[in-house]
Amino acid sequence: MDPLHSEANSEDEKPDAEPLDGPAEIGASEGEEEALPAWTPDPDKLLCALLFASQDYLGARALRDMLGEEWDVAGVRRLAREVNAKLAEQGLPFEVMEVDATFRLRTQPKYYPWVRKLFKDSYPRRLSQASLETLAIIAYKQPITKAEIESIRGVNVDGCMKSLLEKKLVDVHGRADAVGGAFTYSTTREFMRYFGINRVPDDLPRLSEFEAIVNAQALIPQVSADGTLIEKSQPDDGEQLRMDPLE
Repeated sequence: MDPLHSEANSEDEKPDAEPLDGPAEIGASEGEEEALPAWTPDPDKLLCALLFASQDYLGARALRDMLGEEWDVAGVRRLAREVNAKLAEQGLPFEVMEVDATFRLRTQPKYYPWVRKLFKDSYPRRLSQASLETLAIIAYKQPITKAEIESIRGVNVDGCMKSLLEKKLVDVHGRADAVGGAFTYSTTREFMRYFGINRVPDDLPRLSEFEAIVNAQALIPQVSADGTLIEKSQPDDGEQLRMDPLE
């Protein structure tokens, strides 16, 4: 008899080997992960962990599901202030940012020149002078119709409105009550997040500050060598934005 054939047959006749412990251990591990943890983290540390792990702003409802039913928007705001106080006390470069009852952990603006190097393939959002002026008018006069914007600027704003709508900085608010029911426009949550605004109009920058941003032709933080934020100014002969009231 062929010895190789005989050996193969003997192997076939052997009883099935007992299963390894691996799958059973994996199943037990999965069961343990689904079980409630044996410890409860400090709320401030848990908030930091959740915001750090999230790729986007977390709303109050999502945070309530993870932090606990006892956490409402006011409670999360208090917790965010406590976290920011501790981060500042330790000199850490992070802060909790709130925008329209949504929260996110971000680096402080003064670190922008260095953090920007991580995203060389992406381009900062820039707007033309005309688009920035239009955006400023909408921010302070919203809801406002296109005709009213053009009345303030004195020029056609079709191109500016298209750019702002594409960048999701403004959106249609509704229709005006006047005859004809023209569309009105207002700023969006994306606008608030970009400018670090929590509530409109309460947290809008002072008109002079917004005009400085507009006239600097940039929405990107400008930082001096010592790490302080600076404002760029436009030459004296440049066209300056004026926020004249509507007649």
